Amino acid sequence: MILRFAALVLLVGGAASALIAVWGDRLGEAALRGALLGAALAAAGAIGGMALFAWSLPRGPRQFTGALLLGVLARLVLFAAVLIVVGLRARAYDLVALAASLLGFYAVFQILEVRFVLKGLKEKSP
Repeated sequence: MILRFAALVLLVGGAASALIAVWGDRLGEAALRGALLGAALAAAGAIGGMALFAWSLPRGPRQFTGALLLGVLARLVLFAAVLIVVGLRARAYDLVALAASLLGFYAVFQILEVRFVLKGLKEKSP
């Protein structure tokens, strides 16, 4: 399940990133870098969250809830840390493009993640 999800995330993220790169001349170099970084972070967060879900699925409800909360918290910390670092230090990246891309890709990947979670829970139930 995790391999199919990772492949789908990479396919969707790669296709959308390719479109962003094609339009890169309209965005500017810093905005292009920010948008691609946002896409990569959202993809990494989605794959990591799904890996935690796949790990917790055969275990009990306590581990499932813990993995769910850990996944949400880890993504929140990762995204916030990158936004803070880029905002304060990394002038080569456009902060607005990074935040917009991260939010957009996160929303798309959340839809895919919920679909896979519901399918995994349906397969687990007797």
